[in-house]
Amino acid sequence: MDEEEDLFATSDGEDEKEKLTSPEDKKHLLRRELRNMMYGFGDDKVPYDKTLEVLEAITLNYIKELCELAMKVGKPDKLALEDIHYLIRRDVKKFARVKDLLSMSEELKKARKQFDDVKPI
Repeated sequence: MDEEEDLFATSDGEDEKEKLTSPEDKKHLLRRELRNMMYGFGDDKVPYDKTLEVLEAITLNYIKELCELAMKVGKPDKLALEDIHYLIRRDVKKFARVKDLLSMSEELKKARKQFDDVKPI
């Protein structure tokens, strides 16, 4: 039952900040997500630490390089979403996924706004 509650729990951001208090925890930002992804793709539920380290390094390196390129493409020293779109435009899968996630995010924002606008009785 705890796993189901964990799946549907919403995080306010404060919980995440409390979890990442020590410098050691800040080093491993993506560990939990990578562990879950690896398990979803058929790996062991508790993968080797070295494997997680390598995957995290690859992921962070990719994000860093993409952001650096995006800062060079558009306005100097400014990161914009359009610049990232421009960089991934030829990768059909990534571009479609980003487009889907952004539209879903907009729908959630609208739904939250409508929910907040409703006055309690």
